Amino acid sequence: MGKMRDAVSEKIDKIERHHAALKTRRFGFLVRPLTLFLGSLITIIGIVTIPFPGPGWLTVFIGVGILSLEAHWAQRLLKWGIHKYEQFFLWYKNQNKKIRYGIIFATCLCVWICVAVAAYISWKCGAIPALDPIMTKFF
Repeated sequence: MGKMRDAVSEKIDKIERHHAALKTRRFGFLVRPLTLFLGSLITIIGIVTIPFPGPGWLTVFIGVGILSLEAHWAQRLLKWGIHKYEQFFLWYKNQNKKIRYGIIFATCLCVWICVAVAAYISWKCGAIPALDPIMTKFF
């Protein structure tokens, strides 16, 4: 098993035990909708944080793992996603430095473009008035 598979498995085991205990309590009927909401929220946060340093993919897999407590499709997606993640990193490790650095550069470039577009849209919507002196020079 890979490191990601072990990390996700460990976290999901803890969550499953807690989830089962919550369903037996007084407000157990709320567990399903809250689980689906929380799993979706964590998955979205993980997707947003994938290109940044930190546990972006782990967060995605934990979110899908939480969804898998209540949705069977999420169980299949989790297994498939972890398998593809591990496959990619096996391939990545076998590439020469030029290709690896190219992938890192492309990822950083994508992050900067996303940040710039988000800043521009936020500025156009009036959410970041502090950018007025800078943005008015260019746009």
